Amino acid sequence: MKDIYLLFCIISLFAGVSSISISCFIYNGNKKKALKLFIAFNLSFFAIQNSLALALYSNYVVQASPFIPFLYKFLDFLGTSFSSLFGVFFINYLFGLEITNQKKKIFLSIFAFQFISIAIYYLFETHYIFKFIIRTSIFAIIAYELYVGLKNYKQVVNKDLKQAIKSFILITILFLPFIILESYKPYIQLIKNIELLKITALPSYFFTLNIFNLIFVLKYFNTPSFIANNKLTDYFKQKYDITEKQSEIIELIIEGVTYKQIAEKLFISPKTVDNHVQNIYKKLNVNTKMQLSNFVRSNEK
Repeated sequence: MKDIYLLFCIISLFAGVSSISISCFIYNGNKKKALKLFIAFNLSFFAIQNSLALALYSNYVVQASPFIPFLYKFLDFLGTSFSSLFGVFFINYLFGLEITNQKKKIFLSIFAFQFISIAIYYLFETHYIFKFIIRTSIFAIIAYELYVGLKNYKQVVNKDLKQAIKSFILITILFLPFIILESYKPYIQLIKNIELLKITALPSYFFTLNIFNLIFVLKYFNTPSFIANNKLTDYFKQKYDITEKQSEIIELIIEGVTYKQIAEKLFISPKTVDNHVQNIYKKLNVNTKMQLSNFVRSNEK
């Protein structure tokens, strides 16, 4: 069973390297905010995968270097805490959702709690109940990410992004029960000695997720941005046949300006603004200002 577990860890690492490498290559030519967070999120997951592989390696070797346990604990410490931080920011950017100061404070507070808690756990080898609390907070973050995905799924217009979000939600829901059972296995007598859970939990999840990430980054992120510095890009305007006047209106809508204020700024009548908006909605296949804003912001540079 250990051999199979190690094999899954190694394959998962190779898939992770491929996903991160291609993401970095695409980012060099197209510096999107969401892609930057996606890479950071993947790197934190990659740290956890390395931690799992090193922990297993230390069990294989009779006289492993004392540095190995330190290294896999350090990687787990960094990967776990930063994956939560980058994950919540990434999911919001992906949907084009505004990250308010209140949201930032909450996200950073959760990160600080996990960062300090995991550090204390490893430094002082505290009781398992402490690890139980940490893992509960991690699953709460995953639940939040799933909630944001399910809540905003219908608002997504981009077909590639919509399919990717659907796949991510299904993968997470499929593997989450196994990950939870493996995490709380020491506390549940009935499943305490089931070794198969190790393989069906994190190694299998990371392997599947890395393959999915590779496809996702090639299909969704490997395209020019829609907006940069609050201005629509030429690529977006050409792709969706957006006129200069419509472009100005979209930029103002994204800023939160009302139709009446748009009419005053552009020296046109409110009726003309409404006509432009309806034409924009048809071209982009959206129905509301929120859908419009999320669609454009989800592909921001």
